Amino acid sequence: MRWNLALAALAVSWGLVAVIAGAISVDPIPLAFFRLVIAALTLALVALATGHARLLRPGRHLPALVALGCVQAVHWCLFFETVRRGSVALAVITFASSPVFLAVLAPAFLPEKLSRVAVAALVPGLAGIALVAFSGGDGGSFGWVAVACGMGSALTFAILLILSKGLLHAGAGPLTVAFWDCLGGGLLLAPALFFVALSVPGSGEDWAALILLGAVLTGFATLAYAALLQHVTAQTAGVLTFLEPVSAVILAWWLLDQPVSLQALIGGALVLCAGVLVVVRTPTDRGFSEAVAGIGSTKR
Repeated sequence: MRWNLALAALAVSWGLVAVIAGAISVDPIPLAFFRLVIAALTLALVALATGHARLLRPGRHLPALVALGCVQAVHWCLFFETVRRGSVALAVITFASSPVFLAVLAPAFLPEKLSRVAVAALVPGLAGIALVAFSGGDGGSFGWVAVACGMGSALTFAILLILSKGLLHAGAGPLTVAFWDCLGGGLLLAPALFFVALSVPGSGEDWAALILLGAVLTGFATLAYAALLQHVTAQTAGVLTFLEPVSAVILAWWLLDQPVSLQALIGGALVLCAGVLVVVRTPTDRGFSEAVAGIGSTKR
């Protein structure tokens, strides 16, 4: 239960990402690029400072790690394109379908059984996300391209999570996975900067916010996420991501003085119920934890 709770807390902290990103005057793709590059540099410095630089070597996992970074970059591009062609509401709603993809794909590609608790939690979770997303009156009809991009962002996030979990199962360390996740995504986005208007932070406050976004909420958070995935099933991790957009709404109300409607509060309560159900009723990934413990004991 403690691992599920820790992952839930991490998902809640990610609500700050939307708040900070909205406050920085940088276009989406350059923002994603700077965010991932700063995160990769942060993790590299952590590895060097702690004497674990060898963990940055991809070894036999290089193809899968490169694929992980590529999926990360595609995911962010699709998400931002959904916002551009549709709205934030559409991006949030379509992204919230990622646990559905996980419920189907995770048992097929990972040593996990279909979690009935996770599937049951999808019902209040998806309903709550829909209420929160439309609470600001931003709803409406959107083109098929925007919807397709949104569903693509959800699918790529599910693939991202499955790839990360698979790499951890294969013996790659959390630091290795987190570093290549960020580095690969940043490198893949670099060529795209030649085709968009390159914007950079225009003030010290923007740079401070960007460093916080990249170093803490992406670098350290990705490392923590990879570490927690060793003890939490992919399906559980997917459902707990429901807490992120709800957290963003609450933090925007608290930090930016943006109003919160009764509809958003009801939606947040439904998502919270889904998160509590998963945290309390879903077992941890004991098989993987035992395998890791076995590897550690043989090394000693």
